[in-house]
Amino acid sequence: MKVNIIRKPTFYELIPQQEIIIEKELMLDKDLFFKFIRKPLDDYDFIKENIDIMYVDNDEVWHVVLVRSQDSNFGVLVQSEGYSYARFATVVKNLVLEPYHSK
Repeated sequence: MKVNIIRKPTFYELIPQQEIIIEKELMLDKDLFFKFIRKPLDDYDFIKENIDIMYVDNDEVWHVVLVRSQDSNFGVLVQSEGYSYARFATVVKNLVLEPYHSK
């Protein structure tokens, strides 16, 4: 099993806190997806084109996009905070989901 180990954490940091809504699934080709996971702080058109659907609402619910590839069983949830890179992100593993249908 693999986990993220946080240096000098508070108990609060160890418990998942953010409620999310996946607004859209962005299915990338294998090469672009693996470039993205290696360099998430680079600017990407696929993030820039979806800036308006990534935000935190008044109830502190995070509206995110799911970035993934057909060739991988994991994806990255992204909230760009108005930027064209993955300013906030987390990995979700073992994606054995029915095809996601955006709104």
